[in-house]
Order: sequence, then structure tokens, then C-alpha cells
Amino acid sequence: MAMKDESHESLTEYATRLVYRSELTRMQLKRKILARGAMEIAADRICDEMQETGLIDDRRYCELFVSTHRELGFKRMRMELLKRGVERDLVDRMVPFDLEDEIERAEELIRHWGPEVDTKKTWGRLSRRGFTFSVIREAIRRACDSTS
Repeated sequence: MAMKDESHESLTEYATRLVYRSELTRMQLKRKILARGAMEIAADRICDEMQETGLIDDRRYCELFVSTHRELGFKRMRMELLKRGVERDLVDRMVPFDLEDEIERAEELIRHWGPEVDTKKTWGRLSRRGFTFSVIREAIRRACDSTS
């Protein structure tokens, strides 16, 4: 693949447009800059500048992700953040496991789907969203208790 000879200024403008369009992690932004043909050192420099000015902030990204993805279980939420390039120690701090909260979120989903959804489908849906076996079992038990 031929490298494009883009100036630092044009790459910075490109990166700025990206971060104004949507919240990105440092790794996501770096990948997009590299895909544009930039050298690794240039991509790192631009990401450093964006971090220094607060245009990218992995902590802010985590907070936003956690608040907008309540339909995901702890396990899936962590996996998605790690896949997006958020450092493991930050994920550990930002997504602490809270069993009661996890059960309540799973129970919320069950109520949202309604009583007509059978247990097998509920298990599958919750499992794909990253809820653990014990959380699913308890959420289904509570949902059944509240409907009877």
C-alpha cells in the first residue's frame, strides 16, 4: 500500500473532524489516522495533541459507554471497551462488578421484552449481552416472582 504524503496539519484537521463527529478512544483515532496513510509516529503525535487538549479522553469515553450501554452485562461491557483500546486498568476502575446492579439491569431487560418471551430465548438474549449464568438465573427468578 502506498503511503499518502499528508501534512501534519491536514491529518490533524482530519482527526479533529473525526472526534467532533463522535467520541473515540485513543486507539480508535490512531487506527483511523493510520488507515489514512500516516506514519505511526505522526499518528501518535496527533493523538498526544488531541489528548492534551481534551479532544480525546478514554476515561470520558468509558463513562459515556457505560451510561449508554446499560443493556450489556459486565462481561460484555468490559470486552467491548478493551476491544476499543481502553487500557485494562481504566476498564477495571470504570466498570466495577456490582452483582445487584447486574441482576437489576438483566431484570429490566426481561420486563422490557415482556412476559410473552420464553425462558430459553431470554437466556440466549441475556447471554449474548454478556450476563453471567448466575445473574441470568436470578433475574429470571425475580421476574417470574414479580409476575405471579
